[in-house]
Amino acid sequence: MTKLSISEVRRRFPARGRNRAVDALGPVSLTIADGEFVAIVGPSGCGKSTLLRLIAGLDQPSEGHIALNDRRITAPMPECGMVFQRFALFPWLSVRRNIGFALGSSTDRDAVIDRLLEAVGLSEFADQYPASLSGGMQQRAALARALAPGPEVLLLDEPFGALDQQTRGLMQEMLEKLWRAENRTVLLVTHDIDEALYLADRVLVMSARPGVILYEMVVPFERPRRPDQPTQPTHSSLKARITEILRAEVLASMDPTPPSSARADNRRTP
Repeated sequence: MTKLSISEVRRRFPARGRNRAVDALGPVSLTIADGEFVAIVGPSGCGKSTLLRLIAGLDQPSEGHIALNDRRITAPMPECGMVFQRFALFPWLSVRRNIGFALGSSTDRDAVIDRLLEAVGLSEFADQYPASLSGGMQQRAALARALAPGPEVLLLDEPFGALDQQTRGLMQEMLEKLWRAENRTVLLVTHDIDEALYLADRVLVMSARPGVILYEMVVPFERPRRPDQPTQPTHSSLKARITEILRAEVLASMDPTPPSSARADNRRTP
């Protein structure tokens, strides 16, 4: 069953002052199934985060449309939760109150908060304020807050990009476990190919600006994913393929001559 449908979406930012108009994205067409975990990788500035903002209803396409459960997205919807790269917590609220912010006066508010605090390992820090938490703990709280209203789709924009390698690995394991327990549809934007292959059912590779989908890879690993998956030969082979595509795309985007044959071949890859 299709959860998200993205149809011929483009985003063009108009000229302002001395700045020229920018074709940032598209055309992009994509369907994401209910309960699927999809990761998007691509060069910096290719429109990955722009696409996520369009799905979240925080911006509108210049062309095309996006639908959730066949309902067109024209504004932010409670069915979509989003976690940003920066720890977007309210500094004046405790962890508990940050998580409960979107729940209003729900009758099961405390039960939901307690369940999510336990799920992200923050039960002992429920009454702490963000400033007293590490970066990983802050992002765990942000993830719990995004899940609190029970969104059908979770949008993750480089959520672990600011974390050290060890913390990032532990956060990836926690997210994979949480995703299996919560059964949400997830779309992750990341620059980390290992992260994409570890977490996702499918990895989409985008071109340089204006971003289009160059390549789609179905990840063959069973779940739950093993912590040592990135050391396995199959993982290394898949990573090398994605790295090759991205390198060819970045080089081609820097070359003023017509696209290379390698870039053209990637664009035809299903």
